[in-house]
Amino acid sequence: MNSGIPPLASLCTYAEGARTGYGVERTVNLLRRYLYAEGQTTLCLVAHLNNVPEWEVKGALSLHLWQDAEHCTWLRNRVAEMRTPPLHLDRAPDPGLEAFFQELLRSRTTLELLSGVYQVLKPAMIAAMKRHIAEANPLVDQPTLRLLKFILLEEEEQLTWATRALDSLTREQSSTEQANWAEHLQLYLSAAGGISGDLERSTVVDLPPSRATEPFAPIRIPRRDERFNKLWNSRGPRPNAEAPVVEWNWWNLYVRLTEMHVPELIALIMYDWQGQPWEFYRDLARHLWDEARHSMMGEIAFETRGLDWMDVPHEISFAEFPNTQLEPRDRYTLLWGIEQNAMKATGKRHQYEVAQEAGDPLSVTFHDFDWADEVLHTQIGRKWLKPAFVSNEEMQQVFETVFQRYDNIRQEDMKLARANWWGDFYRSLTARQAEEPGSETE
Repeated sequence: MNSGIPPLASLCTYAEGARTGYGVERTVNLLRRYLYAEGQTTLCLVAHLNNVPEWEVKGALSLHLWQDAEHCTWLRNRVAEMRTPPLHLDRAPDPGLEAFFQELLRSRTTLELLSGVYQVLKPAMIAAMKRHIAEANPLVDQPTLRLLKFILLEEEEQLTWATRALDSLTREQSSTEQANWAEHLQLYLSAAGGISGDLERSTVVDLPPSRATEPFAPIRIPRRDERFNKLWNSRGPRPNAEAPVVEWNWWNLYVRLTEMHVPELIALIMYDWQGQPWEFYRDLARHLWDEARHSMMGEIAFETRGLDWMDVPHEISFAEFPNTQLEPRDRYTLLWGIEQNAMKATGKRHQYEVAQEAGDPLSVTFHDFDWADEVLHTQIGRKWLKPAFVSNEEMQQVFETVFQRYDNIRQEDMKLARANWWGDFYRSLTARQAEEPGSETE
């Protein structure tokens, strides 16, 4: 007698559970294509992060590439559970799919990049995964379908953001550029049989001329759009040691704001440091996104308090110098060494305590999580850098050498008259806030 309790853990009806669905081999082949697409999308976005001038796009791509790296990791782990050694997962499962990503990598503008990723690739990914869920047996392969459902949540959120971003960009730029590039890429994706590989394939004769005739060279100097008119090689001198705690709190929020150069540094470490285990790229994608979040924290602090966060100086040398002058290992060593030093008593803990003493609850929250993130980042850096050096002493020596080169650039910039901007900025800020009841500057 049926007790009324849903059977089969409510995963499906008996009729749905009797559907033949996909076998293990078919499922693994599909997962290999999905994970290849997610991994290549991650690498495509890091390759373009410096070249994208629009601040809001940089932030969104930082989130999306980390999500895509996570999706790739989940799928790789699932393949290993399915009677299949997780070998050669970084190889292209289809020459046509590889050719598609080589074309996507050659996107020349933000509009082309977003059009290719979010009008061609992501809708095809979503359609393939939804079809997979609809056709697979909902019971026998529930672990795979669970992952696909989680992935779809984030992929569809990405698409929602991109729709609005593309609407904004196409109001300012030619939609013909967008349409032509989308059509170009769609033909290349069709030649691969789509994401799943089993759709009707266009022939090589149908393909437009390839852009991938020369090795790809990413833009290495960070770009900003016309709203940013102070792209410097330093932030200028810090407040003096006797400055009030409220001033130091504002300086720390300003430093958070201008940390977008760290994602721009990590992006090309990921792109240039080839041949690493996939976990390396996953970990650095997380590090990259965390740093973009930190920059957004500063953005929120400035925006919600009526300050123009685009008019203050934004330092780009912390990405430009390593991206153009150092090998990937040494770039990451520069970043790791600075973050390791931030673990001292005068570093992240102190910034958190400054926010507390300044009576700024929002800054307290921001610096609480910034501190936690940086502890994680030092662990990630140590994990991947230690095997790249003979000893800890060699790693420290490399850090000191490259940091001195970077610091020389900063010191030269701070000799310029323009560098002494902070005092005027802070006096203007305090005068403005003194007029507000309950101001933290009182």
